[in-house]
Amino acid sequence: MMIEQPAFGRRLRLLRVQRGLSQTELAGDEVSASYVSRVESGRRSPNELIAAFFARRLDVPLDALTNPAAQDEGEHRSRRLDIAGKLLEARALRKDGELTVAAGLLRGIGAAATGHAEEDVLWEATWELADVLRELGDTADEHAVLADLADTALSQETPRLAARVATALSENLRRQGRLGEAVRTAEHAVSVTVALSPTAHERVGAMLALINSYTDSGELENAAGLADTLQETAEDIPSRQLRGQVYWAAGSARFLCGRPEDGVHLHEQAFAWLRPEVNLGAWARLCRASAALRLEYDLSDDATGHAARLLARARQALELVGRDDDMAELMLAEAHLALRQDEPERVLELTTKVCDSGAELPLAGLGQCQLLAARAHALAGNQAAARDSYRLAAETLDRAGAYRKSSEAWRQLSEMLAAGPGDGPAAATD
Repeated sequence: MMIEQPAFGRRLRLLRVQRGLSQTELAGDEVSASYVSRVESGRRSPNELIAAFFARRLDVPLDALTNPAAQDEGEHRSRRLDIAGKLLEARALRKDGELTVAAGLLRGIGAAATGHAEEDVLWEATWELADVLRELGDTADEHAVLADLADTALSQETPRLAARVATALSENLRRQGRLGEAVRTAEHAVSVTVALSPTAHERVGAMLALINSYTDSGELENAAGLADTLQETAEDIPSRQLRGQVYWAAGSARFLCGRPEDGVHLHEQAFAWLRPEVNLGAWARLCRASAALRLEYDLSDDATGHAARLLARARQALELVGRDDDMAELMLAEAHLALRQDEPERVLELTTKVCDSGAELPLAGLGQCQLLAARAHALAGNQAAARDSYRLAAETLDRAGAYRKSSEAWRQLSEMLAAGPGDGPAAATD
């Protein structure tokens, strides 16, 4: 019996995937998963006994591995081409802004192709679906799709793919306010990339997700330390956009650690790489984020004016390309600006708009909105409304796991209660 490679390996992989088996499950106790991998890639040719063992594990005749029918191969190729064509169509629809239609087409690919098509094409279609759902703001469905993708054999066997999925899951959990889970998932993403180059896209992306999760959960020392490590390799990162995101994260960590001058400098470096003509959305979000951090942590005379200019640019761009959650976060930053400018009515107008907008804000964002409202009420002299808003903000931030911010809200509420009616402190603006 002749066993021809790589045809045998391709057929073995196809039948294994169709039956939902991992390489480890196929190997059993007879061979190793790495041996299965070498056979499937065509780098190793099994003898007749091992080929028969594979056939028994797959519950197929030996001929199904050694002499696959040409017609069967043709049908498989036809299915693969059909999926590839639908994937290209979905991408075109996404580019044209038809996100809901693209999502429906991508869901159809998964439903029709399960157990039949090559897993790599299916993986790509499912990844595309998760990305479209993120753009649609459908956080719950995106999470479900990513969780299913993480369980696929291809994700579990390929560190780069495992890291991409875990990174996306961490960001999804962070948007939901599930910060503890976001940290653990990002730590897993980093752990599976240890063998990759320090500048590999997946490794840098996983570290950025971990920095974001550490920051939101108040683990500022961890965030700053990881940002320092990442910054050391920034200039060697091939992607300019990714390089800009590294400087963005490093600068944000400096702001949060009470070093606004360093934060401003690093954000300026981020602006040098994140150009609006390349990615208008990312540039606008950097404008918004940098402005919000300057307003909260930079007490210099020109911080308010600089933040106002950044927010004007962000609004102009996000009105063109922003999602509902982008606009909600922009209004929160604008509310913070109004607070710095002693305009409590404007703060309350903006925070009310955010609450009424229907945007899917994470719990931490909702808590920040309530905290701004509390400060505005205090500034306007409405102590009863301020106390209620401080308590609501503190409770919301506690539930979100944003303990640094919740502690701040509880402290300000405590000071207000201790001062007594009519003697509450002015709203804190830093």
